[in-house]
Amino acid sequence: MGKEQKNLESETGYYSRLFDGLPIPMYIYDKLTFRFLAINNAAIEQYGYTREEFLNLKITDIRPQEEVPGLLKFHEAIPENHLDAGRWLHRNKEGQTFYVRVYMNDTVFEDRPARQVLIVNIDEKIKAEMIMREKSAELENILDSITDGFYALNSRWEVTFINKAAEQALSCTKEEVTGKNLWDFFPRSREGRFYAEYERAMTERISVHFEELYAPLGVWGSMNVYPTKDGIAVYFVDITEQKRIQEKIYNDGQNLLAIINNTRDLIWSVDKDFHIITGNQAFWDRVQQLTGKKEADVTNADFEQENMNLLLDSYNRAFKGEAFSVVRQREIDGRMRFEELSFNPIRDLHEDVIGVNCFLRDITEPQQYLQRIEKQNERLREIAWIQSHRVRAPVANILGLTQLINLEDSTDAGIISRLKKAAEELDKVILDITVLTDDLIDP
Repeated sequence: MGKEQKNLESETGYYSRLFDGLPIPMYIYDKLTFRFLAINNAAIEQYGYTREEFLNLKITDIRPQEEVPGLLKFHEAIPENHLDAGRWLHRNKEGQTFYVRVYMNDTVFEDRPARQVLIVNIDEKIKAEMIMREKSAELENILDSITDGFYALNSRWEVTFINKAAEQALSCTKEEVTGKNLWDFFPRSREGRFYAEYERAMTERISVHFEELYAPLGVWGSMNVYPTKDGIAVYFVDITEQKRIQEKIYNDGQNLLAIINNTRDLIWSVDKDFHIITGNQAFWDRVQQLTGKKEADVTNADFEQENMNLLLDSYNRAFKGEAFSVVRQREIDGRMRFEELSFNPIRDLHEDVIGVNCFLRDITEPQQYLQRIEKQNERLREIAWIQSHRVRAPVANILGLTQLINLEDSTDAGIISRLKKAAEELDKVILDITVLTDDLIDP
């Protein structure tokens, strides 16, 4: 045997050992018949066929049937030389399928035009990606189903995801905003706290929470911003209606304060523990006058125990559901004063009493006026009695005496006649007064 022949056989043996010993599956197949011409040990292990079985198969036999049409079409336009053939689905002897990456190169094997193929098993990676996509799709479905807004930004401030609630709240569509820079798409979004808080979450990698108004849309959001691997995720609740309600409650409260402070009467309320909930300015002025303390420092122990006990009794009546008023008389600053106290239960949505509203009004002047009227009535009753008893008696005597006078005496006849007429008229007046004052006289 010549030296060149020996060198050729030696080189062929070397490449054969290199081919068989490579830990990556490789095979060579006939370009025309697709039949396997050579198989390395890693391919035998990968696919489960023996070398003899492999050499009786074609490359179409290690593909699922649904993949074969695509394989044949691919070979119709396959380019020459080295090629990354991409991802394919292969099948082993037991019928199990797995994903591979195929690299091929034109060659000649035993004087036949052939292709040498290297197989990289990417099944775990592909299946992991598929699971991730499924999980991602599932997550997107979940995020789309929630009623609160959610969107994600990458490190370049580009929107990578936005759910339906956010689309509705921000008056945009997923197609319009995805991939766009948030600050460019919503140019006025840099106003307020948005940019500063988002940047803080992005750069400091911390979660932030704040409330802000996006003025162009008139939308208030309760914003929760979280750092992610490549940016931030924004979860927000549309609190526009809540803000409107809060504003209305505040305005109503201010109106109520204006009303209850526009009186010198005392208005306050207590809870079920008899702690003061609120009061108008007149009430707190009286409290400071009585205790020397301001609103924030006052407790029930600062009031006189006797007065406090009376109030507690009234509070307990009101907590049982009774609305009532009482009048009390007491000396204040050396003067006798009359006060009317009204107690009304405060009920919740379930009609349970949760507090008591109290109203104290100074009724000294009306009470004094009633006392004056009572005194006047007493005097009228005395006048009526005098009219009916003491005045009418002499008039009756006069009338009686006129009957005894001799009317035949012409000297006295004219005078007596006029005297009698005057007495009768006076008696009629007294009768009229008596009739008018009958209801003033005690029976």
